[in-house]
Amino acid sequence: MKLIKPAFAFIGFCLLAVPALADETMDHSKMDHSAHANVPVDTDTDTDMPASAQIVTAKVNGLVCDFCAQAVRKVFKKQDAVESVNVDLDNGEIVLGLKAGATMDDQTIEKLIRKSGYSLVRIDRGGDA
Repeated sequence: MKLIKPAFAFIGFCLLAVPALADETMDHSKMDHSAHANVPVDTDTDTDMPASAQIVTAKVNGLVCDFCAQAVRKVFKKQDAVESVNVDLDNGEIVLGLKAGATMDDQTIEKLIRKSGYSLVRIDRGGDA
């Protein structure tokens, strides 16, 4: 009996969260991040870029916490062309290491950033790492 209230609370939360998660136009930059402002930031990011990878840096609005970074990493890691993802919260940047010979156009990168709930400022393409 003690578990019934928490179970219903969890189910209610899930039902409320599903519509928000389905909205691809959600803007995380306008969300209140104060609830997890004191959560330690995961500094162990994927920075081991292969020597032959192309580096793409995307400047993004709204990246303020580790939860934001995790959402972005999750979306980009699903892409075949992406070798590594590094989210720099201090500078509001996503640094992508593309696999050797792989490419990703700016429109795809912008779409994935919007899917994560953020807005793109600009994309800078570096040479090889």
